Amino acid sequence: MTKNHMFDAVLAIVMGTGAGMLLSVFGQKLLNQHYIATCNDKPNHNLVLTTGFLGDTYYCIHNAYLAPNK
Repeated sequence: MTKNHMFDAVLAIVMGTGAGMLLSVFGQKLLNQHYIATCNDKPNHNLVLTTGFLGDTYYCIHNAYLAPNK
């Protein structure tokens, strides 16, 4: 630790935020693999892709919650 406590606090926040975002990305990649592998086995479910700040996200959603394209 340095004598500059403000620098230490800001550094801890930045490092914690970076570590949290990296864990979120890796966790989402694992969930994506799970949904891609198991969604086709569920009747009346579709795989839906969304794109966001941290990357692509897949969801396995029941057809009742999906609006038909008209």
